[in-house]
Amino acid sequence: MDKVSFRKRQIDLIDDFMKSGNAQQEINDLYMQLFQNEEFINSKNIGITLSMNNEIPTFPIIKYCWDMGKDVYIPKTFADYTMTFVKYTSETPLEDSSFGVKEPVNYEVDTVNPPELIIVPGLAFSKQDNNRLGFGAGYYDRYLASHPTRTISLAMSEQYYLQTPWPVYVLDKSVDEIITVKGENNV
Repeated sequence: MDKVSFRKRQIDLIDDFMKSGNAQQEINDLYMQLFQNEEFINSKNIGITLSMNNEIPTFPIIKYCWDMGKDVYIPKTFADYTMTFVKYTSETPLEDSSFGVKEPVNYEVDTVNPPELIIVPGLAFSKQDNNRLGFGAGYYDRYLASHPTRTISLAMSEQYYLQTPWPVYVLDKSVDEIITVKGENNV
């Protein structure tokens, strides 16, 4: 199946799962695993996106980081498909990107490239080679190619596959670690 078709299928699958009532327990489990992860614990600054509808909510992770004294950095994307990570606090002014993602308005100060650890979003992940299927614009693939750093992704059961069912290309960047639901019964 091509990436475009697979993405559409994944979006529908995740939408249905988020409405099912089973998602919140899985999300809570993923948070607990992340908060106990040694790489996460030892990182002084974390790169993370501000989640949108039907994504694992990132604000509880951000709040936990702040409570632990970690600096949080969120991406600011540009028309040339590059991005930079800008420090995020409760006072950071935000605007909507062309994709509808909340991003910092001011992006020329207080940046870090790369953060010590990036929590990389995605639509699907596979145990096979820790592959990741993003949303299609390639921002993270480009960023990680030029700014190597440690990466973790969180995957609900509907996002996690043992084998990779979508095509993987040379420019696609895998993640270092995928945190998924314990006792997975994934495809």
